Amino acid sequence: MTKMTTLLATGATLALMAGPAAAQTKWDLSTAWGDNNFHAQSAIAFADAVREATDGSVDITVHLSGEIGVAISEKLASVENGTIQMADMLLFLQAGEEPFLGVDTLPYLIQGQDEMRSWLDVAGPTYDAIFERRNQKVLYYVPWPSPGIYTKDPVVSADDINGLRIRAFNATSFDFLTRLGAAPVELPFGELAAAVAAGTVDGAATSTSTGANSALYQFTSHFNPLNWSMSPDAVTVNLDAWNALSDEERATIEGLADTMEAEFWAVSAAEDSSKTQVLVDNGMTVSQADDSLTAKMAEAGRAMWAEFYETVPEAQAVIEAYAEEVGK
Repeated sequence: MTKMTTLLATGATLALMAGPAAAQTKWDLSTAWGDNNFHAQSAIAFADAVREATDGSVDITVHLSGEIGVAISEKLASVENGTIQMADMLLFLQAGEEPFLGVDTLPYLIQGQDEMRSWLDVAGPTYDAIFERRNQKVLYYVPWPSPGIYTKDPVVSADDINGLRIRAFNATSFDFLTRLGAAPVELPFGELAAAVAAGTVDGAATSTSTGANSALYQFTSHFNPLNWSMSPDAVTVNLDAWNALSDEERATIEGLADTMEAEFWAVSAAEDSSKTQVLVDNGMTVSQADDSLTAKMAEAGRAMWAEFYETVPEAQAVIEAYAEEVGK
């Protein structure tokens, strides 16, 4: 919460630069996450800062956990048609509407925040074009911590993962784990604890945030971060609503987004670190992949990039330019 206090202070400082209030504009921002999630907390901090910096002329209400009735996979469409003016959306969950948005789930593509910055530098124009076509613009991005695997026994080498029944969280993770030699399973998250206890599942693939918040340490004892991908949330705004603002209001909001985005990224990094510590404090052993498992991840990842090009051809030039940039 110290971070969020700092962010609000940033917004208050920028408020001194704002001019007289215009007629009040009210926007709804939908996020799929609950009030204990750092993405939701960041959205609330941003909304509060906008309200302060515009002297109340732009009033954003953040709706948590589907409170406003917008499904997690429908945020892109809902902002496009003006059902809501803003959304905090996990990009790959919008891939049914825009297949390119599934690109960040590709293994070995984006590993860590430094690579995420490089990815957004290269892919930013493609994202901008997609969102403009969908009648919206991105105000800021915030990455999630990378996924890893929670298991009963340690997984360090390529041989260690062979045959493990690991609960996958989407189609890409299912495919990737299969290529690593595991035996991924589809299973509702709520049934995971019972399945591990019964010995029908060996573990799960998910982030440190989900693992700590869901107390996966109660039925698994090892975690390997693997760091095979990194996915961002994007906060977008409907272009009709955006263009209805004054030039001064738009400049103020864009200034806040630029200033606060870096702080939100720091919050994400701190989330990963603190939740890893929660796992350790609750008795989990954190391991790192050895060269054999790392090489297998790279091989599987590149094969999946090639397959992605077949269904989303426009991704190839973007990925190849990015891979050259980061030396992959």
